Amino acid sequence: MKRSTIFTSAFLALLIVGCSNDEEPDNPCGSFSNPEYVINDYTLSVFNSDLRGEHVSGDVYESVDAIDFKNFIIKLEIEKNSLAKRFDSVFDFSLMGKAYACSPVLPFTEQRISSIKITSSAAFNDDLPAGSSLNDVFDVVYLDYVPTPYYSEKNGDVDYFSVAEFIAQPDNMPAEITQLALNTEPKYKQNHIFYIEINFHSGEQFLLESREISFNQ
Repeated sequence: MKRSTIFTSAFLALLIVGCSNDEEPDNPCGSFSNPEYVINDYTLSVFNSDLRGEHVSGDVYESVDAIDFKNFIIKLEIEKNSLAKRFDSVFDFSLMGKAYACSPVLPFTEQRISSIKITSSAAFNDDLPAGSSLNDVFDVVYLDYVPTPYYSEKNGDVDYFSVAEFIAQPDNMPAEITQLALNTEPKYKQNHIFYIEINFHSGEQFLLESREISFNQ
C-alpha cells in the first residue's frame, strides 16, 4: 500500500509540474516545448456514417452503390511536417524519480484558412447548378485539436455551422481532421464529383476532389 501511494504521488507530480522552455542537453523536455507543424497537403476520403461531433474512422466508402445523403461524410486530413512527438507517445518512466516532466502541449500551426469553396460537377438543385458554391449546404461536423468553433449549442441542441458560417470566423486554424456533411438533400442525385478548394492567408492553395458519388432516390 505504501509503495502504491509513493508511485501515485510521483506520477501526479509528473503530470502537474511542467518543464521550462530552455532546451538544455539534460532537459528531458526536448521538442515538447515546440509542437508546431506546417501543413503541406490534404487528403480527402468519403465515409458512410451518421456520426456528428465525433471522429469517423474505419473503412472508407468505396462502393459504387448510391449512398443516403444523411450518411455522406467528407473527411479531410492534413499532411504535415515538423510536428514534435506528443507527450503520451514517448513518456519516459525513468523520470519518475525526478518527479517532474514536460506538460503536454497540443500541436498547433501558424497557418490560417482564408477561404474554402465546395462545388460539384453536377447540379445540386435548381438554384445550385453545376459549379455553384455549395458552402451553404455542407456543415462542418467535426474538428480535432483546434480552438476554432464549429457549432453552437442551445438548450442541449447542437447546431453545426455551415462551411459558409465556419469560414466567416476570424483566426481560423486548420484542423488535423475536418469532417463535412450535407445539411440539405440534393434534388439531383446522380454523378456528383465534389471539388474542394482550400486557401490559406499565407498563400498556400489545396485542390481536392472526391470520386463520383450518387445519392439514394
